[in-house]
Amino acid sequence: MAETRMNQVVEERVAGGVAWIRLNRPERMNALDAGLRRALVEAVKRAERDPEVKVVVLIGAGRAFCAGADVQEFADRTGTMPEIRQDYEALLTRLRTMPKPTIAALNGVAAGIGASLALACDLRYAVPEARFVEAFVNIGLTVDGGVSWTLPRLIGVGRALELFYTGRPLPAEEAERLGVVNRVVPADRLEPEVRELAERLASGPTRALGAIKRSVNHALDSTFEEAMDFEFHLQGVQMQGEDFREGVRAFLEKRAPRFQGR
Repeated sequence: MAETRMNQVVEERVAGGVAWIRLNRPERMNALDAGLRRALVEAVKRAERDPEVKVVVLIGAGRAFCAGADVQEFADRTGTMPEIRQDYEALLTRLRTMPKPTIAALNGVAAGIGASLALACDLRYAVPEARFVEAFVNIGLTVDGGVSWTLPRLIGVGRALELFYTGRPLPAEEAERLGVVNRVVPADRLEPEVRELAERLASGPTRALGAIKRSVNHALDSTFEEAMDFEFHLQGVQMQGEDFREGVRAFLEKRAPRFQGR
């Protein structure tokens, strides 16, 4: 049964084990101001804690995923750097580390912190019109939102620095070639394709998916031996679970497994 929660700037909908979190400031291309920023922090926190949620999807309303920070907030001085930093760190760190798959459905431009938001997710699907923009240099700033960590790991230091130095947009098709985007799909297929993937993952072995994510995140800053040791540790934990036993039974009985997330 679907459950929808709505406020002025974020729509949350849970259906089929998937939490759809939709940024809802289309008139500002979903630029993050204090209200949207804090609403997103709370929405992602709820999705992580909800046992009915197995997968989290972020998407934008209107023609943009997220056009970045609302620069008007800086002009009005309505947000302070410590507050903004606290919100960004809580949001981005939670997306990257929660033991659930996270997917960014890029229905349009992802600029600045919007790009960081997408890059903090595990997977990214995009429409052909989508693009990543790191144009901090154009307003005399360095990059933020952890993008100096995420983007070089996806496309290499040289390509990442070129985008940071020049502010050149990275179109969806080039992003797919470079591995930033998993798949580019027509606009009318974005939500159906993401839903199909998300619901497939939601019906899978929840704890194993979480362990896979932990393994990959751990390996990013580990030696080969440390990564292998951590994998074996997590495998030992997973082997105590019912999903592993069900997976083995299903394999031997030549049928599809019925995972319960245990």
